[in-house]
Amino acid sequence: MSTTDSTAGTVVTVTGEVPPAALGAVLPHEHLLSDFAPPDDTAASRLRLYHAPLTMDLLGEIALGAPNRDNWLLGDEELAAGEAAAFRAAGGGTLVDVTTAGLGRRPAALRRISAVTGLNIVMGSGGYHPARAGTGSGPAARTLTEEIVRDLTEGVDGVRAGIIGALAALDPGEPAERAALTAAARASAATGAAISVGRSADATTQRRVLDLLAAEGADLTRVAVGHCDALSPRPGDLEPLLERGVFVQFDRLGRLPSVHSVSDDQDVATAVLELARRGHAERILLSQDVRTKAQLLAYGGGGYGFVLQQFVPYLRMLGADDALAETVTVRNPRRLLTLANGRTAA
Repeated sequence: MSTTDSTAGTVVTVTGEVPPAALGAVLPHEHLLSDFAPPDDTAASRLRLYHAPLTMDLLGEIALGAPNRDNWLLGDEELAAGEAAAFRAAGGGTLVDVTTAGLGRRPAALRRISAVTGLNIVMGSGGYHPARAGTGSGPAARTLTEEIVRDLTEGVDGVRAGIIGALAALDPGEPAERAALTAAARASAATGAAISVGRSADATTQRRVLDLLAAEGADLTRVAVGHCDALSPRPGDLEPLLERGVFVQFDRLGRLPSVHSVSDDQDVATAVLELARRGHAERILLSQDVRTKAQLLAYGGGGYGFVLQQFVPYLRMLGADDALAETVTVRNPRRLLTLANGRTAA
């Protein structure tokens, strides 16, 4: 398996194809415009808070996990542009918005944000989230494959996707979820685009997911497995993933600590250094998965700049050198996003 840096080929952004060297520092798993609100919380004591506009006086309750519809809705294009510009000013070059159609994806708005900020934005396609899919069996794999390939090659009103996903953590034993994984693999094989998929809750399901992707034609070195933060206190638990050649993605960085936190940024930093020591530096990705207003600078959060402004300096304090910092923020996501074999999806 080769993990050499990608310098040939092309990356598809919402404003067109760009050379890989133009990406700069990349956040590979984010949301600029999205809607992650679950169904109404019907408990009477929580219904008022769920439907209230997000204001500063509610942020304490929100940080502790109280549900709020407005918090989960990123729908203000002007606000998103301001937050994207702040990431650009912090040294960021590219943001991958893995919001899919069922979660409020807005291709034309992403293109406008990219144009006004100068930030490269890569759009996702083909995600599947069981909680939003209802009880039906869902479209067939062939139909889903055609939809994803169309997103990657023709685009939505001319705005092309540059990565497949993000897919949720899916179970191949469920017909609709198996179809989604099959379609993602086939579309990846057809276009050279990478796949972003959530980490399964157990090792057996994870192995079946990767087996299915590989059997349907996906190159596992072109797959990013997200939400690996929870395993960071036990880096050895990531070895079965790394042995398959996938990228392990720590994408919950920069969140305020609470009893609901599933990981700690310090644990992730320690895991990054340990995995690098074991020879896995070229399979690590870092991101923040910003998806709520409370995470934005405008609402007192850290915005999209945490990885570059705080996490990477912390890695350096722990002993990371310039080469490792560049590998995990620039070179690895560049390889992920560069279409395989130098293909163009057009």
